[in-house]
Amino acid sequence: MKTLIFSSLALVGLLLVGLQHQQLRELRAENATLQKASAEATQLKSDLDKSNGDEAQDADESTRLREENRDLLKLRGEINQLREAKAQFQKVSAENQRLQSQVNAAAKTNAKQSIQPVMIRIDMLFNRGQATPEDALQTFYWAIRDRNSDMLEHCVTPKSWSQFQRYLGDWERKDFDNYVSIDIVARREMNATTVQLGIQLNRQMNPDLVSNIAHQKLVVELTLQGGEWRVDGTSR
Repeated sequence: MKTLIFSSLALVGLLLVGLQHQQLRELRAENATLQKASAEATQLKSDLDKSNGDEAQDADESTRLREENRDLLKLRGEINQLREAKAQFQKVSAENQRLQSQVNAAAKTNAKQSIQPVMIRIDMLFNRGQATPEDALQTFYWAIRDRNSDMLEHCVTPKSWSQFQRYLGDWERKDFDNYVSIDIVARREMNATTVQLGIQLNRQMNPDLVSNIAHQKLVVELTLQGGEWRVDGTSR
């Protein structure tokens, strides 16, 4: 009987130990599951924080890109305005050049400027100096009339002196004595230092006939040198 009781108690103890071991295994398994779940939760929280950080960065990037886009649109508008202004400037510049070309062409076409004719009698010529082209022209013919070689040389440019030196010869002197007057009829300003004067030499062909006058037209070119106007050449 005692043996049966001890056997029953032993069996009960074994059952209790087995149950305890089973509960321990279940607790260990549950603990492992909980640790795994905790690790997953921690990882999820980390991923979530990172995701929130990335979203904030994305939001900042989006804001920056929108601002840059506005700046680019503004810059594009300014570029278009500059292009339009440049095109308008080029159009106005081209028009100015066209008008200037027309003015220059008109100036060349009408370079010969008519003036009120000025008549100078040969016997009334005198040294008027060389401050103006008209004065220099009269001084030039005064020197020829009086055969003043020094003054004549001073009235012409050095390169043209050989051309006018012959005016002091006897034949030219006799021929010049037949001239009664000089008319300055036109003036053409070639540039700041060159002027052309259109003149008409009036020569009496027959001293016995007052009305028997021949006219010779010349263009006299004068150049400004050393502050004085000098005759540089003549042409018909």
